[in-house]
Amino acid sequence: MAVWRVVLLLLLTLAVGVGWGYLWWGREATRLTREIAEARTAAGGPHEYRAEGVIRAVLPEMNIVVITHDEITGYMPAMTMGFRAASPKIYETVDVGDAVRFTLRGTPPNLALVAVEKVTSQ
Repeated sequence: MAVWRVVLLLLLTLAVGVGWGYLWWGREATRLTREIAEARTAAGGPHEYRAEGVIRAVLPEMNIVVITHDEITGYMPAMTMGFRAASPKIYETVDVGDAVRFTLRGTPPNLALVAVEKVTSQ
């Protein structure tokens, strides 16, 4: 077989493979877009969650407050996690080690810490 026929056959095979891959990815992208839209609809818009925990770190330069929290009912189990603060005023109200009651608002997983209240032991 002549070299030019081998090259032509390889190029044709490559073109068909790329074409099929492009078509497959187009169908996958459409399916993924549909699944994302369904998930957003199922989420039902913004939610508000309340929980209690202990402040572990305040990182204003990163806009994060790290809290070791109890279970957030309907959202996540107890753990230590950083939450994005909705306002810089939140940093002024808490210190590391404070026991707090806090409120998260938004559409999961994009929640923001909107309110923090110190819990006083009685």
